[in-house]
Amino acid sequence: MKYDIENINKRKKNTKIIKGILDVIIIILLYNIILVFISYINKIDDISLFGYKAYMITTDSMTPAINAGDVIIVKKVQEEKLQAGDVITFKPKDKVITHRITNIDEQDGKKQYTTKGDNNNLEDNEKIEYANIEGKNVLTIPKLGYVINMLENQIVFLLIVLILLILLFLKIKKDEKRENRREKKKIEQEKRNKD
Repeated sequence: MKYDIENINKRKKNTKIIKGILDVIIIILLYNIILVFISYINKIDDISLFGYKAYMITTDSMTPAINAGDVIIVKKVQEEKLQAGDVITFKPKDKVITHRITNIDEQDGKKQYTTKGDNNNLEDNEKIEYANIEGKNVLTIPKLGYVINMLENQIVFLLIVLILLILLFLKIKKDEKRENRREKKKIEQEKRNKD
C-alpha cells in the first residue's frame, strides 16, 4: 500500500462516501424503529413518511413468509399495481391485518380483493376494497418487534441508550487514533520526500 498524500486523500474520500451510505441506512432503520415504537405504544396506525408505514406482526397467520415479532414496512401503491400474490396490509374494520391477495374480482366497476394468510387453511371471510388497503409489503425486518416490546420497559430502554452512547464514544476515540496515525504517517512521508 502506498502512503503518499494522494492515496491518503482518496482513501479518506472513499471512507466518507461509505460512512455516508451507512449513515443513511442507519437513519432509515432508526426511523422505522422509532415509527413502529411510537405507533405501537400510542396505538396509532396512521403514522407515515413518504407513503411508508410500519407495522408489527402479532400473529403467525403469514408464517413462514412473515412471523410474529417481525416488523413490516408497507407502501401505498396504485390500485392497478396490485395483483394476486402480493402481501398487503389492510383495515377491514378496527383491526389491521396483513395477508396475501389470492384473487381479484371486479363487481359493479369496483375491484374486490380476496385474501388469505399463508398459514391459514381458509381464505378470509370478507372481501376488501382498495380503500381499506393500507399498503403493499415492501420490507420485512425479522424479530424487530421483540426489540420494540423490550423497549417498552424503561430500564431496558435506558440500558440500550447507555450502551449505544458508550459504543459511540469508543468509535469516536478509535477514529481519533486512526486520524492521528494517518497524520503521523503523512508527516513522516513528507520528511522522507524532503530528504
